[in-house]
Amino acid sequence: MDLKRLRHAIALAEELNFARAAERVHLSQPALSRSIQTLEEELGLPLFDRDNRNVKLTTAGAVFMERARKLTFQMRNLERDMGLIRDAAMGQVAFGVGPLPTASMLPQLVRHVRQTRHGLAMRVSSNNWRNLLVNLKAEQIEFFIADARDILPDPDLTITPICRQHGRFMVRAGHPLLARPARTLADTLPYGFASLLLPVAMKVLFRQVLGLAPDAPLPVMFECDNMHILREVTLDDDVILLATEAAVANEIASGTLAPLDFPGLPPLYAEIGAVQLAGRTLSPAARLVLERLHGIAATAPGTTVFRDGRYQATA
Repeated sequence: MDLKRLRHAIALAEELNFARAAERVHLSQPALSRSIQTLEEELGLPLFDRDNRNVKLTTAGAVFMERARKLTFQMRNLERDMGLIRDAAMGQVAFGVGPLPTASMLPQLVRHVRQTRHGLAMRVSSNNWRNLLVNLKAEQIEFFIADARDILPDPDLTITPICRQHGRFMVRAGHPLLARPARTLADTLPYGFASLLLPVAMKVLFRQVLGLAPDAPLPVMFECDNMHILREVTLDDDVILLATEAAVANEIASGTLAPLDFPGLPPLYAEIGAVQLAGRTLSPAARLVLERLHGIAATAPGTTVFRDGRYQATA
């Protein structure tokens, strides 16, 4: 059944005049008459009684119009909803976020979406990349962002670099090492470190800068996939936090955490990328979220963004 013919019939039922109904639906009177006749033939029922002067609904026509109005209303709603989903203004998007971007990017993302797309629901899994990869392959999420350096090459995955978040050693305000201007990395060992689960490349570099043997255990005294807990532990202890500047920007700004810098230290960083199933087209909402995450990265402190095939420092 043609929805256009339903609209033509509804217009005639409301106007009860072919001339006015034809003008309303932008048809000639003969074209409108043919449309109504075709609809009646499809139904096998007359919907209107008409003579040279009057148009009236039949009993069947009255029943039909009641249903037709509901159907066309639902169709308009469907068209509207599909348009909103296309424009990422409503619907739902499911994605994953690793521990570092959870701390450094997720709050800004949620704030932006709530302000600009309040009809869009987000289902976010915050976890380490291993668990997020399981969720992705089970198609429970469309994509995830995380430090992706330990993910092995896989033809079923597409990994797109987003940014590098540069790491620093952080301590609570008033930490004993802050009062030692001539401090060395060896001075940190008695205090131990707190960190996320480190990528293999970072563990190798960490051992090198601490002067440890390749197979020596790292002096990481507290390891956790939750940056909030890591921050709280560091604020209440003399442990040294290894984190990105972007992940603790608020604490640095407020003075509750302070960077512990060492001359000649090689760059420490997390390499944040977006991981999705190869060959799978992202929904408009997922594309919107990723686009905004790129924008957040471009303004984050201590961050270089991946643009035009290379990493570039943010302004």
